[in-house]
Amino acid sequence: DISIIISAIISLCYTLFGGLVSVAYTDVIQIFFIVIGLFLALPFAMTHPAVSNIYSAKLDDGLTPAWYGSVAPHEWGGWMDHSLLCLLGGIPWQCYFQRVLSAQTSTRAQLMSYGGAAIALVMTGPAVLFGAVARSTDWSLTDYPCSAPSGDTAKLVMPLTLQYLTPPAVAWFGLGAISAAVMSSTDSSLLSASSLIARNVYQKVFRAGCGEREVVVALWVIILGNCILATTLAIQYKDIYALFVLCGDFTYVMLFPQLLLVIYWSKANTYGSVFSFILTVILRLSVGDKYLGLPAAFSFGAVTASCPTVEDPDHMCEGELPYRTFIMLIGLIVHIIVSGVTHLAFCLAEIDLRWDVLNCYQRDSSGYVVVLRNTREMDSPVKSLKDFKNALDTQAKYVGKYSKRKVVTVK
Repeated sequence: DISIIISAIISLCYTLFGGLVSVAYTDVIQIFFIVIGLFLALPFAMTHPAVSNIYSAKLDDGLTPAWYGSVAPHEWGGWMDHSLLCLLGGIPWQCYFQRVLSAQTSTRAQLMSYGGAAIALVMTGPAVLFGAVARSTDWSLTDYPCSAPSGDTAKLVMPLTLQYLTPPAVAWFGLGAISAAVMSSTDSSLLSASSLIARNVYQKVFRAGCGEREVVVALWVIILGNCILATTLAIQYKDIYALFVLCGDFTYVMLFPQLLLVIYWSKANTYGSVFSFILTVILRLSVGDKYLGLPAAFSFGAVTASCPTVEDPDHMCEGELPYRTFIMLIGLIVHIIVSGVTHLAFCLAEIDLRWDVLNCYQRDSSGYVVVLRNTREMDSPVKSLKDFKNALDTQAKYVGKYSKRKVVTVK
């Protein structure tokens, strides 16, 4: 608990006084610590006398190395769900887009995204190999006082491997690499979450029109509050990985379909976003969650498969269906339907804009065409003329209000 509090105070200080610049520079330093620490410790762990060849043990097929693992037939639904969660659930995170939007050019933002993905892929190598080493270790030949890590202790494989399979000096660098990775995530999350609340909630909802100095003061207060809350969670919940997966779970279910449509579908609007968000929140909480202690109100079903044992050759096992992906797809479909219906209603059927309670639409400068008030696309003269022509043609087709002489020709 003391180490958690000290780490939180250090992260809080340089985040408060340095902002995004200090977070970016410390992230660069921390990535060097991660690279040096993990790659330095890996050879020592693999050559420890208690570690056998990681490719010697095989699965039942006699070909696949044992540390590759296997997925039982009834576990495929949950495995697919968690795979998609880890792949797509991290994309809509604020800390990533904070860096993308702060890039000076779009090219630099793209290079940063691709470069970060490549670095993350490379850095998974040592982590996976440390797991393989732990699987191939005879822990009775080490100073570890317990049996091989399993169950709840399996999540401690990395620090246990560094502590008991490497020299003390190397273990110090390796554990420092883990601490650097944690600190890198801590400061990024603190700044991104606090900036989101300060800009989108405090400045736009509670104190519209307030000065920049007041926003900065509010940002400091929010950073302090978030730090206290995060530190309390870290002390109370010992399974940090479970909390990380839970955050990715809710991000994947609720935010990923909205981000996908905002980027790739120009007709996505606030009506679809609100309905989709509310529905996915209700559905996700209704299926329950063991980490939050929520009981399941309903279920999408289960996967049943044979898993015979010595005691019961006819034993059947049940596994979960990919219910998170089901809920994400439901939210995606609802978002498309609601956004499409409101677009038809206001832009084509020309329902009076006084019924636009969320203020999503407006008439363009010509006064004839109803368009989205905010769009992800940048305006250009040619694009505006073409959009004006297309909108008039569409309205003439479905409503019949405009005659042929109203059609604008754009070369």
